[in-house]
Amino acid sequence: PLKRLGGRPTLAARFIRCITDHGPTGRYRDRFRGRHLEPTLCTLHSGRPAYQTREHILFQCDHYTRRYRYSSIEDLLTSLDPFYDIQQFLEDNPSAMTFDDLPGARSRSP
Repeated sequence: PLKRLGGRPTLAARFIRCITDHGPTGRYRDRFRGRHLEPTLCTLHSGRPAYQTREHILFQCDHYTRRYRYSSIEDLLTSLDPFYDIQQFLEDNPSAMTFDDLPGARSRSP
């Protein structure tokens, strides 16, 4: 699957972060940096702040656009071509799974 990413190291890094659930998210901060008391809530979407997880990014946050209609990681991973769907999501949303979208990195646009 990584060969499909066309030799784009940044896209490959984001893809691996997404697949392994080791992306810069609020949940990741809780798991590995909890004692630092860093922000964990997504404020990029409309509405109230929400706990930022991989699932929030892939399925719920309206800050991102998506071409698929999956509602869970299980649905996505059992689809015909989950790697393509994740790649397409990351290409459509260049800041997804980057430190730019980490909670507290920037505020939601008005």
